[in-house]
Amino acid sequence: MLFGKWLEETRKLQIESFGTDPTQLTGPDRDLYLAINNLAARDELSEALGEHSWKPWSKTKGQLNRREYIKEHVDGLHFYANMLLAVQCTDEELNELYLEKMQVNRDRQAAGYVNENKCSICKRALDDVKPSVLNPDACELCVPDVGPKSD
Repeated sequence: MLFGKWLEETRKLQIESFGTDPTQLTGPDRDLYLAINNLAARDELSEALGEHSWKPWSKTKGQLNRREYIKEHVDGLHFYANMLLAVQCTDEELNELYLEKMQVNRDRQAAGYVNENKCSICKRALDDVKPSVLNPDACELCVPDVGPKSD
């Protein structure tokens, strides 16, 4: 497995360190937990950005604090793991979905990926989700297919 026991170990850390089992959160508690961890992950990305020279107008081009850059991403990975746990994702499911998405990306690149075929409502790629039978310009998540009505 690509991710090994990453989520399982992160769950143990959360329980041992904070007394919180992210897999048991529901409703508003889960919503708040997801929001906080999402913001924290975004903050770590910003901190990583500060560890290399990215401004084209800067005179310090090419500078990279490699170790600190990697550590900021590791911090971000902790928050990503927390969010995945809060939606009850397992290591096995993560591995399966990651490999599935990697194949989609390979196929897209092999075909010279320019995806203009997106849901007119949510903008998801229609090769990621099925188009709606009722509205082929939208995905089935936005326009669910409804069976025949009974009288």
